Amino acid sequence: MKLTLSFILATFAGVVFGQSVKSEDITYTYVKLPTNPIQPKVDNYYSTLTSSSAEENAKMMVDFEAEKARAEADYQRELADFPAKQKAADDKYDKEMEAYNSKSTAAKVIERQLLNENSKPVKDYVPQPYRRTVNPPVLKSNYDLPSLASTYLNLDGYTKAQVNALSYTVNIQGFENSKPMMKTEVKDEVSVANGVRTTKKVTYYYIEFTYRMPMSVRIAGLNNQEIFFVAPAELSTFKTYKSTSSKTAPSSDFTMLLKSKEEALLKENLTFINHLVNDRIGFERTTRSTSLDYVKSKNDAHSDVMEAYNNATVGLKALTTNEDFAQQKLTAAITAFKSILTESDVNNKKARIDKDITTAIYFDLLECYFATRNVAEADAVFKELGKLDLSNRDKKQKEKMEELFFDLNNRKAVNGL
Repeated sequence: MKLTLSFILATFAGVVFGQSVKSEDITYTYVKLPTNPIQPKVDNYYSTLTSSSAEENAKMMVDFEAEKARAEADYQRELADFPAKQKAADDKYDKEMEAYNSKSTAAKVIERQLLNENSKPVKDYVPQPYRRTVNPPVLKSNYDLPSLASTYLNLDGYTKAQVNALSYTVNIQGFENSKPMMKTEVKDEVSVANGVRTTKKVTYYYIEFTYRMPMSVRIAGLNNQEIFFVAPAELSTFKTYKSTSSKTAPSSDFTMLLKSKEEALLKENLTFINHLVNDRIGFERTTRSTSLDYVKSKNDAHSDVMEAYNNATVGLKALTTNEDFAQQKLTAAITAFKSILTESDVNNKKARIDKDITTAIYFDLLECYFATRNVAEADAVFKELGKLDLSNRDKKQKEKMEELFFDLNNRKAVNGL
């Protein structure tokens, strides 16, 4: 049987362009534009952290000392009154005994029978005075506020200085928690011995409590005019802690556990606040985890695709460390990707740039356009992707990228870009 020319060519193409699209995870940092930029632009800022704990602790100590003073005054008063109370009880008893002793034996017997009790007087008990115990208050933690502010309250895109600066202040309202409770739950435990399966009930112990640390943030302008204030509801909502259950009952001293949760929540909430502020008015250095596609093929048939992929990878990773170099590499990658796409033939599985490679390059292009904030060119790519019969995975990726560019476009608009 003779082989047709078209079959031979197709077979040859399959050998030459044997290829597969691979994906490589990449993490890079980019500058996110603010949603509510300060107008007119202010270059400097200074951050401070305040806490109501010191004020509340002082108030609790004042109340504690006042209560101790009241307890001491009560004790001294009762101590002074004790002799008189004791004498009054003695006098009352002596008088009642005199009256009792003056009764005849027959009268005493009759009273005892009628009342069914001994009618002999009993001296009133006068308790010995004692100092009422006043327990010291459980004070809220004090923090190294300047150090925490320096570590967690940083406004990206601004210089830290107090002259002509924004005021960035966060107030910590203190750690709150319910009383930790040791709870139990019964679980079935299965054991097998000598081929016999046995199920028994086993008691497990765990600790549970709720906790929170509300905070508020205020941004003020040059004349202390309030620009932004919020007390995030997320930080006022109680979280629930539940320890891992164990057959052994845990210690009833929860001091270290509570301290650990407080310290972790303090850092978590300050990080949340700082992201909130930077997203609104800062130029936040944002970490993005994504992936880029490349082509693995025989005989270096796609070396140009690999070179463009390498330029894109290097450009993205240098985005916030060497902007000029990054832009150079990303521009080279974009130019190469667009040139390669001129060969695209999505209907020919044997084409050098087939549907899979075309789709991969489109997504790589979108990542480059996002990094360079090129929304217009990205719109054109989305239109081309819309013409393709994408897999479910690619459809979801396209939707995520569209959301990303929608947000970018809005941020560019409010920043006048």
